[in-house]
Amino acid sequence: MNIREHVEQYREAMTQWRHQIHSQPELGFKEFQTTKLVERELTAAGIELRQLDAETGVLGVLKGAKGPGPVIVLRADMDALPMDEETGVPYTSAVPGVMHACGHDGHTATLLGAAKALAALKDQLRGEVRFLFQPAEETLYGAKRMIEAGVLNDPPADYVMGLHGSPLANVGQVAVLRGPVMASADMFTATFTADGGHGAYPHRTRDPIVAAGFFITAVQEIVSRQVNTLDSAVVSICAVEAGTAFNIIPKKAVLKGTIRTLDKAVRSQMESRIREKVEGVAKTFGCGYELDFVDGIPSVGNDDEMVDRLYAAGAKVVGEDNVIDPIRPLMGSEDFAFYGEIVPQSLFFQLGFVEPGVEPIHLHNTKFNFNDGALVPGAAVFSQFVYDLLGSN
Repeated sequence: MNIREHVEQYREAMTQWRHQIHSQPELGFKEFQTTKLVERELTAAGIELRQLDAETGVLGVLKGAKGPGPVIVLRADMDALPMDEETGVPYTSAVPGVMHACGHDGHTATLLGAAKALAALKDQLRGEVRFLFQPAEETLYGAKRMIEAGVLNDPPADYVMGLHGSPLANVGQVAVLRGPVMASADMFTATFTADGGHGAYPHRTRDPIVAAGFFITAVQEIVSRQVNTLDSAVVSICAVEAGTAFNIIPKKAVLKGTIRTLDKAVRSQMESRIREKVEGVAKTFGCGYELDFVDGIPSVGNDDEMVDRLYAAGAKVVGEDNVIDPIRPLMGSEDFAFYGEIVPQSLFFQLGFVEPGVEPIHLHNTKFNFNDGALVPGAAVFSQFVYDLLGSN
C-alpha cells in the first residue's frame, strides 16, 4: 500500500480546510466554528464522534474492521492567538485581534487529512484510532481538559502521537528527537513590600524597587552557579510592575517570571532555589515579600520505540534523508506533555514548513502563515505510522 499516494488525493481538501480555519481564527476554549468543521468532516468520513463533556474539542473514533488491537491517539491543536494578522494572504483573519500565528490551522487540517485517509483503509486495520482535536493549547491547559473529558480512556490508550510545525526544518522534512523534546514550564510571581515614601528621603523607608533589582540579578545566579552546566534551565523575569511617579518610592514591586527545564530533578529544585533568593533579598533590604509559585506543565519526552517507528514510517512517505534529528531539545513548552505522563509510549515530532533558501518567519509572528506544502507530508506520516502499527500485515 502506497500511503503517500493515498494521502495525496486529500491535498486540495486539506488546503481548503486550513484556509477556512485560518480566516476564522478562534481563541482557546472558544473554537466553536472549528469544532463544527471538524465534526462535519469526520462524520462525512464515517468516523464516530465521542461525546465530550467540554465546550470545544473533538474526539473521533475509528475502529478497525480486522478486530481488536492497540489504541492510538493522534492529536492536533485548534486554537489561535490574540494578535493582529499582517500576512496579506487572501484568506487572512477576518477576526480583529486574533490570528493563527502558531500553525494550529495547519495541524488541524493535517490531522483531518490523516483521518480521511485512514477511514478509507478501515478494512485493513485492527484496533482503534482516536483523532483528538484539542482546544486551548496556547493556555497550556487544553490537554488537561481533554484528559478530564476521558479522551485516553475506555479502553485506555496504548500510544499517543502529536506534531508541531517547525521553522527549523524544510517542507517535506520531519524532525524527531529521543528523550526530552520540549521543556517544562512553571510560573512565579514575587512581590516585595515596604512602607513607601518620598524619593528625596529613601533613608526614611525601605525601597522595594531596589530589592526587585537585586532579585532580578540574583535569580540568574541559580542557572549560572547552582545548576549543572550540562543540564538545561532558563529563568526569565518577564514583567516588572512598580511605582506611579518619579518622586514616590512605592509600597510594592511585583515581578513575574517563567522557569523552563528538561530534567525532572532540576525542575524540582527550582522552586526552593527561587524561594531562597526572594527571602534573602527581602531580608537584606528590610522588605516584606510574597512568592506565588505555579506548577505549569512537565517536559515533553519521546519514547525510544515510538521514535524507531517514526523513522520507519517517515522513510516510507518522505524519504529516509528527510527524517532528521534536530540534535537539541527546545526550551519552549507544549501541553502535549500531559498525555505523555499518562501514556508512556508517546511521540511528538516536528513537521518542517520552510521553503529551502527562504528565510523563515518564526512562530507567534504577525506575518506567520503555515506552509500548505507541509500538509500532505504531515498527514502521510500520521497515516503511515498508524498503518504500520494497526495494518493487517
